[in-house]
Amino acid sequence: QKYIIQTPSTMATIESTAAAAPAIPAAVSEESSSPSRKRSAESPASPPMTLAAAKKALSALKIPSRPKSASEYVRFKAALLKDAKARDDKDTKDNITKIAKEAWKKVQYLPAPSPDELDTDTNDAEDDLQRYLRLKGVMRKEQQEIQAKFDAEAKAYSTAYVTAASSLLQWCLIEVTEDNQQPLLEACKLVSSKSVSSFDFRAHGVDDSPLNNALRETRDLLAEYKKLKSERALVTKLQNATEEELMLHVKEHIRLLAQGAELNKIKKTKEIEDERQRQKDERELARADGIQDDITRALKKQMKYGSLTNKHSSTRISYTKGGISDKVFAKAFGVPVGTKKATIEGSEVGENWLRYGASLKCTTVNVKLVGDELVAQTSFYMSK
Repeated sequence: QKYIIQTPSTMATIESTAAAAPAIPAAVSEESSSPSRKRSAESPASPPMTLAAAKKALSALKIPSRPKSASEYVRFKAALLKDAKARDDKDTKDNITKIAKEAWKKVQYLPAPSPDELDTDTNDAEDDLQRYLRLKGVMRKEQQEIQAKFDAEAKAYSTAYVTAASSLLQWCLIEVTEDNQQPLLEACKLVSSKSVSSFDFRAHGVDDSPLNNALRETRDLLAEYKKLKSERALVTKLQNATEEELMLHVKEHIRLLAQGAELNKIKKTKEIEDERQRQKDERELARADGIQDDITRALKKQMKYGSLTNKHSSTRISYTKGGISDKVFAKAFGVPVGTKKATIEGSEVGENWLRYGASLKCTTVNVKLVGDELVAQTSFYMSK
């Protein structure tokens, strides 16, 4: 590629064979260099709301507050205190914590009255247990009502927010020009100020794809404008640069190209090394699949009648295997990485049958990892 750069004092011809994008733009296209030219709108021609209505609705939108989180016991205690005040029960009011704990123990696992069966008013004729169950039902009904109220508010908010925010951004995208980005930037601030990151619009039955599309288009367009501005600044700088400044720019460009090539080489080398390590880890972990079988087979072979020191007692046997890593041990025994101990049920080893109905069995196998050596130990005995 050849770039002709003219300065007030001289003209320099710079040849570059780089395949990468040029660091010295020769020119910027007529369309992109015209700051007053409007973008071609990809948004729908008619957003759901007018620009003024969308801005007004979004500005007035209130974000619903989530219900305060509290355990059932805390809510039950509050209901008990409220009931005590209504009945002017001084003892319960003065000892609310103690009485609430005792009452909750009595009704925690008992079924509360359903909302249809529930009598929310206090009743002097009911005994303590009936009152506690009634208050448990009252507490749950109130919590359901609070949650239902929030869900309704959240759905209304989600519908209004997505419609107004997407409409506002779509109108601003239609009207935006490179030299007049301010309305779009202000719209972004307003949309952001009314957003709640933890809200899942789709969970409230609202399709947020129009808003996501508008946000993505806004981000891409602003990035494009920023890139064009940088390119023009570079062209202006080079057009007014001295011959010495141009040569310094070329040297820097060549250095960056070489640096980019070196980084790509390092990245490629790392990818190859990572793949080799992944394959190595897979091969190593594959060893874990047969470790328990190796242990049980080896121990069972050692369970011989002739090896019993006393037919009325047990005899210790063991098995060792080297080259076992923490990861292999963890996979072999289904324990967290770093765990050094595990067990195998004696029944997994099996029995060696003797004549006359007797057999040799073993106790639970204790397995531990010492360094990279696996040690399995158990005792076997004669069973009739």
